[in-house]
Amino acid sequence: MTPPARLRILFARLVTMTGEDFERGELWVRDGRVDRIQSGVTEGHAEPTLDLSDHLLLPGFVNAHSHMGLSALDGKLTPGTPFADWILDVVAANTALPWAERVAALHRESEVLLRSGVTLLGDYLAHPELLVEFARLPFRQMLFLETLGFPEEDAAARAARVERLLEEHESPGGRIRLGLAPHAPYSVSPELFRKLKRIAAHHRCPLSCHVAEVPEEEEFLMTGSGPMRALLEKRGVYDANWQPPGLAPVAYLERLGVLEGMVGVHLNHVGTDVDLLARRNVSAVFCPGSTHWFGRPHYMPVRQLVDRGVPVALGTDSLASNASLNFLRELRLAETLLPDLSRTEILKMATRWGAEALHCEAGTVEAGRFADLTGFRLADKERDWFDIPFESQREQADFVMVQGNVVHTRPVFGEE
Repeated sequence: MTPPARLRILFARLVTMTGEDFERGELWVRDGRVDRIQSGVTEGHAEPTLDLSDHLLLPGFVNAHSHMGLSALDGKLTPGTPFADWILDVVAANTALPWAERVAALHRESEVLLRSGVTLLGDYLAHPELLVEFARLPFRQMLFLETLGFPEEDAAARAARVERLLEEHESPGGRIRLGLAPHAPYSVSPELFRKLKRIAAHHRCPLSCHVAEVPEEEEFLMTGSGPMRALLEKRGVYDANWQPPGLAPVAYLERLGVLEGMVGVHLNHVGTDVDLLARRNVSAVFCPGSTHWFGRPHYMPVRQLVDRGVPVALGTDSLASNASLNFLRELRLAETLLPDLSRTEILKMATRWGAEALHCEAGTVEAGRFADLTGFRLADKERDWFDIPFESQREQADFVMVQGNVVHTRPVFGEE
């Protein structure tokens, strides 16, 4: 449905994530953006009005890391499998699936995200053929073109291919933006890393990477041996001329000159490099469901990063390593895994910090910003607002809006 050019929304409470909240007021949307907000309700307006006067409104949630193209793998992988073997299982299982099944799963699981309040999606896109399918999804999106290539001799061709995709699909100001994602330090050659960093700088798009996810990654970079080398050899992509740098992953990316401004995903084994991450303006994405699925005993030091001013976001990862893409479940798992963070901080991870991590205009509700909202009906208006999204029985938001377009709701339009 095409939204009206101008719309008034009544609310019980609006939490803007800017530090200024509003009670029993109204929010005006014009051409997909927030026009103005006020406490109190004015009378005598003829414009279309959406009555959410029994709702808590928040900025739409930001799922900062996903692999929606793997959605058809739901229940097909085994927790506890060694990480390098799990990667081989993912590749084999996904390749064996019919394309139509993979596409259908992408759309089905996007509904799960949408109904759980997600309005901005960060995704690693391994198959550019899926761009046409992503264009049909209701979210705003930051799609990172996932790139692998360990043999140094392939770097120029792979970088050129990625740059052509950027040039062909660039749409400044559009609902979909593109970024670059060198997959990981164990799967991308030093030269390809540098080329992708230069391309990202030239096109002014963000660069994201899985970093320090497992200890085997550091073993490979330090010694050149272990399960990750065996993985590359099994895949036929190991480069015999490569020399291990003898560095942990974060320090290695710093030496390559690619760390500045990176969106670092996982960051489970960063040791004493938290200060370096902060100095290099790295943002971080923590994936609670994936962390829980793998049963990881060591994971991102979120408290330390937040205390250093690093924006830490939340991501679902994929159904190859998560039992569900329901984002409200991610909030609850984050609370379980991060007992030293408050609910307010976790909701910042799901909104404002998520948008900051992806370098996107989102995560707050304020004049001039896109009207991306998620809402929850308040059974008890006196409850603390930040408890509502964490309710154990809650599986869906009651209202979701993307760029002024209502994409999920039970209320209906009416005239005031």
